[in-house]
Amino acid sequence: MLYSKTAKYAVLALAEVALCPPDIPVSTKDIAASASVPYPLLAKIIGQLRRAGLVHAARGKHGGIQLAQPATDITLKTVVVAMDGPDVLNDCPLYLCPCECDHECDMHPLWKPARDAVVRFLENTTLQDVATARQKGANR
Repeated sequence: MLYSKTAKYAVLALAEVALCPPDIPVSTKDIAASASVPYPLLAKIIGQLRRAGLVHAARGKHGGIQLAQPATDITLKTVVVAMDGPDVLNDCPLYLCPCECDHECDMHPLWKPARDAVVRFLENTTLQDVATARQKGANR
C-alpha cells in the first residue's frame, strides 16, 4: 500500500483549498502554485476529485474549486481511495496483486501490522489536519 504521487498531490491541493474561505472558489492555477503541483496534472486530479464528490468545480472568470464538504469531514483515506482505488489499501509492497488476506504470503505477518497502522492514520487524519500542519510550517 504505497499510494501514488497523484494521491499525494490531491491531498496537498485539497489542503490548500481547505485554507481558503469555504464560500469563495479557488482557481486551479492558484492551487497548483501554492501546493507545488504541476498545473496540467492538477487539472486531471481535480476531475477525479469532482467525480468522487469531494469538490465542486466551476469554469470561467468566477469559477474555481471548492470543497464539497468541510475539511474536517474529509479523511485522507477518502482522498487516497478516490485517486488510487480501494485496492491500494490492501496492496502488499512486495507483490503485484492485492492481498485479500485469505492466503497469507510469507510477508503477511510483517506487513499486516504496518498496513493496519497506515490505514488507521489515513482514517484518522483529515484534510483540516493537513491544512493546519502546512499552515504552521509556512509560518516558521
